[in-house]
Amino acid sequence: MPNAPLAGPVELVIFDHDGVLVDSEIIAMDLCSSLLSEHGVPTTVDEAIRVYLGSSLDSVMDAIEHGGTAIDRVAFDQRFHDELFAGFRRELQPIPGMRLLLEQLNAAGMPFVIASSGSSQRVNLGITTTELVEFFPDHVITTRDHVERGKPFPDLFLLAAERAGVDPAACLVIEDSPHGVEAAHRAGMRVVGLSYRTPIDRLAAADWVVTDAADILPLILGA
Repeated sequence: MPNAPLAGPVELVIFDHDGVLVDSEIIAMDLCSSLLSEHGVPTTVDEAIRVYLGSSLDSVMDAIEHGGTAIDRVAFDQRFHDELFAGFRRELQPIPGMRLLLEQLNAAGMPFVIASSGSSQRVNLGITTTELVEFFPDHVITTRDHVERGKPFPDLFLLAAERAGVDPAACLVIEDSPHGVEAAHRAGMRVVGLSYRTPIDRLAAADWVVTDAADILPLILGA
């Protein structure tokens, strides 16, 4: 639990999707490590989390090519997402406490949106499978499909704020990856690191770090 409130009012909460709203990172990193190893870059799940958590799929394909294996990027992207989405449908769950947090934000009249480096298809499947979709009409979801550059560039967060009509300085981002924390800061936003799957030390650059979604609401309302 943070020991101090955020400085200044929060007018918009921006949620990352993977690892923040839905417990998808463990599914994605397991698949990532398997495909890397299959293509000649032996990688454990822990190594995948350390190196690729919050990164784009391009970074995984870059690693395979740097390892000396030529790949068809379009075919690899299709295979990755086919297998990932199958995993989502089988086992994806919301992050513990996240549904309650969204309900509480609604009750408090606090606007919130999604900004994700994942595709729109991935985000829509994630929130539909976990039954969080009711909280997010289409116009409050910004994904890699809407920008040229994903995290750690600030574009996603800046576009999400622009679409909501809120000054970036009045936004609070909830993130689980170093790339997301960097992107939020580059956008001029404050950021809370949610350490559910992510090791706490990897979120050290965040303004605040919590391990439980229940710790986020008092932080927002106390700002």
